[in-house]
Amino acid sequence: MSSNQDLPASPAGRILIVDDDVQIRRLLRSMLVPHGYVIAEAGSADEAKSELDAFGPDLILLDVRLPDKSGIEFLEEIRGDRALRLLPVVMMTGAAERQERIRAIAAGATDFIAKPFFPEELSARIHSLVQLKFFADSLEDAEQIIIALARVIDARDSYTAHHSERVSLYGGLLGERIGLTGSDLDAVRRGGLFHDIGKIAIRDSVLLKPGPLTIEEFEEIKRHPVQGRLLLEPMRTLSYALPVIYHHHEKYDGSGYPEGLTGEAIPMVARVTTVADVFDALTTNRTYRSASSREEAISIMTSEARKGWWDARLLEELRGCLETLPLGDPVMAS
Repeated sequence: MSSNQDLPASPAGRILIVDDDVQIRRLLRSMLVPHGYVIAEAGSADEAKSELDAFGPDLILLDVRLPDKSGIEFLEEIRGDRALRLLPVVMMTGAAERQERIRAIAAGATDFIAKPFFPEELSARIHSLVQLKFFADSLEDAEQIIIALARVIDARDSYTAHHSERVSLYGGLLGERIGLTGSDLDAVRRGGLFHDIGKIAIRDSVLLKPGPLTIEEFEEIKRHPVQGRLLLEPMRTLSYALPVIYHHHEKYDGSGYPEGLTGEAIPMVARVTTVADVFDALTTNRTYRSASSREEAISIMTSEARKGWWDARLLEELRGCLETLPLGDPVMAS
């Protein structure tokens, strides 16, 4: 194993070569270093695991056959880590069988390079994939900025600190319980973190007002889903979360806002977030009232569901989710 922890980040990128053949690793190093890449090497999956955190590669060149486990098994482990889901992994194959290639594609292989290597082809493919990784990183950085901004908005009012994180937690548990997967579950979990981002456009005198709002002030509050959608619409990588941002104040009977949608017309991801949002609001202290207990909050929401405000089925499923959580602030507890 060869580590490069003391080397500066390279403009070209950082590549981890995982192959038990020392000669292959040396050959690849000799091809890539002249192009400005910083290289680390591993001769097994276990060695490669250590390098993932220490080296932080922008791309992995992974042999299909390793001494401790198959490259495909290691690839499945990589894709099981959310933080590594966009990391390009190029499988290096000799005479790989068709079924083996199909397994690698299903496990999340980004590309294949056949042995023996052709320098021009190797360089062109790696350059393209590393540039895509840099682009993906910049998009993830932008999302983290949005999440940080949402936390700042929560922090404007001490009573709503960690509100978005709790909405994300409750919504994610509820989404999992009812079978949401993929981008829908991501919309609830990630969208929950910045569902109130549009409140950045609401004046403090309105948002933090301790007493009842005037009609005009409430109309200003009601604009925050629209403002949130306008803010995030240009970011196409966050489009999956727009239904959460825009519709989390709709009510099942059509009395919500901004569009007054009814029943099944309200996106499921928004309905899930709404139930999580209302529950957290009821169980959190406010300037005008003290927090309700979980039981009290569920009782209040059950009465409101009978009025047609909330999806009663989701409310019942939320009750089951709460049984898995300790009492108190689940975010602070975790």
